[in-house]
Amino acid sequence: MPRNRQDVDREVKIAEIREAAVAILRSGGHPALTHSAVAKDLGLARTAVYWYFPTKDELFTAALAEIYARDLAAPPEGDDVMTRLLWALDRLTALQPLTHALHERARQSEAAARLESALQESLCTRLRTLLGPRVDPGRLDLVTSTIIVFVEGLLIQPRTDEESRELLGFLVAELL
Repeated sequence: MPRNRQDVDREVKIAEIREAAVAILRSGGHPALTHSAVAKDLGLARTAVYWYFPTKDELFTAALAEIYARDLAAPPEGDDVMTRLLWALDRLTALQPLTHALHERARQSEAAARLESALQESLCTRLRTLLGPRVDPGRLDLVTSTIIVFVEGLLIQPRTDEESRELLGFLVAELL
């Protein structure tokens, strides 16, 4: 029988559920994430998970937002553009299956569309900040958009790491 956890703070419960969802997403991707799987991992009733995350998309986006926050939190020190772009490319490549699932869900889910939009805005802001000292202000938005579109293409095209790095290096050298 699932345990009764009335004595546990609401925010602690939400964090525990989110952590279980993060673990499931990392190991099995979007298809593996269900309210039942999270409840089973935590020894809870499935309805307890629904209480905090009424839909799979809300559970998915909460867990995925946590994954993005962790995986993209600590770029390399310094201001070398290529080092930081390659670091981001490596992380985004590892997250690509989850990013693809987010993109698919964003077509039907407001929660997923909000997360996708927030992620895009965050990445654009970070890239503008990195490029700002090196790019004429009149070209900054265009250069930023070009790099983002290019990286998105690298993420969906079957390329080796070496090819991706070479292509990105060429683009950055041409733009900067």
